[in-house]
Amino acid sequence: MKELKNKVAAITGAASGIGRMLAINLAARECEVAISDLDVKGLEETAAIVKKQNGKVSIHKVDVADRRQVEAYAAKIVKQHGRVDMIINNAGVAVAESVEDVSYEDFEWLMGINFWGVVYGVKAFLPYLKKQPEAHIVNISSVNGFITWPNHAPYCASKFAVKGFTETLWQELRNTNIRVSCVHPGGIRT
Repeated sequence: MKELKNKVAAITGAASGIGRMLAINLAARECEVAISDLDVKGLEETAAIVKKQNGKVSIHKVDVADRRQVEAYAAKIVKQHGRVDMIINNAGVAVAESVEDVSYEDFEWLMGINFWGVVYGVKAFLPYLKKQPEAHIVNISSVNGFITWPNHAPYCASKFAVKGFTETLWQELRNTNIRVSCVHPGGIRT
């Protein structure tokens, strides 16, 4: 996206860490931000920082593992802000246990957020993004979408999945108005 001023960006996982800093930095470039997370207190803290720099922000409590909530989030942003130009699928969690010890429930919980949250975000926002002259989808993977380490199989599997999903999406949308990026940060303390 060449110009961020007066654009609208949706950011998941914006109560802390990378999501918070994305919101702050986009707002500093006069981009409106629609931030989401389950941590409402954290979202309010992020919004307060954005507002201090005269940024426009809306807060949305969203569980990205719930498809209907993500679809409602996309629709609500368009209703509140008039449009959406960018989705940053950033929400993520980790589980540190061996394959033998990790429960199916914890594995499914992590995949629901880290992988399905990205899929739901892309599919919910794509119809709105297609209406814009230029738009962008940013999916946050991890360096662990390239390399693995013991006791993190669910996390690594989810980040490899995000990478593969995003690269396929990029191929499908490469001749459209929508740009697609997959970001692979290292460890972040949040």
